[in-house]
Amino acid sequence: MADSWQQLGSGIYRMPSSCERALVNIGLVVGAERALLIDTGCGPRHAHEILLAVRTLTELPLVVAITHAHWDHFFGNAVFMHDGVTEFWAHANTARSIAGTGESQRAEVAGAEPEMAAGTGLDTGIVVPTQLVHDDVVTLGLGGISVDLFTLGRGHTDGDLMVGAPGVLFAGDVVEEGGEPQCEDSYPLEWVEVLHQLAGMGDRFPVMVPGHGRPVTAEFAARMADRMEADRPEG
Repeated sequence: MADSWQQLGSGIYRMPSSCERALVNIGLVVGAERALLIDTGCGPRHAHEILLAVRTLTELPLVVAITHAHWDHFFGNAVFMHDGVTEFWAHANTARSIAGTGESQRAEVAGAEPEMAAGTGLDTGIVVPTQLVHDDVVTLGLGGISVDLFTLGRGHTDGDLMVGAPGVLFAGDVVEEGGEPQCEDSYPLEWVEVLHQLAGMGDRFPVMVPGHGRPVTAEFAARMADRMEADRPEG
């Protein structure tokens, strides 16, 4: 399972992991004292696989960051809480959305995660992050490496969290390489502006990891912004 990880920098990894109908990118940043996991998958079955993969790289205590409030990114939280994680970070709006819509999202995983869908069995609870990011950057020290948690505004959701490691940005579903942008509860006009901001961050983050798909560069964010602008309805 260690072969599933792609190393993107010193102590910085990404793993595409099968989750219901798609591959979701799981991130990991390993310091000398603790490690940061970015997103937890779509339920306990999936999260246990992620945890096993994490433990092929490190036995350090974990901190979790959730990029946004969609089921494929946070339904595994309870597994990591059971494993001893006490810090779950998210944008404040994401925490609010998880608390408000987590139960209603269960049906999304009826095929791959029947226990999670039914809300029965071990580690199927909805765990709401309690460490919250607002407008200011939060810097997490992991021991020899620091990670910045920040927001660039509303886009894919109203609570998109950016996770910036040295040279690598985990952008969640704000950047979509693995498919078309998903706009059900998004803010398309503001999303384009966020992508323009990302397009200007290439010097700081030469590698950008989307929520789904292969790592990209700032130029991809610029092209995605252009496509979304071109697809914008007139009027």
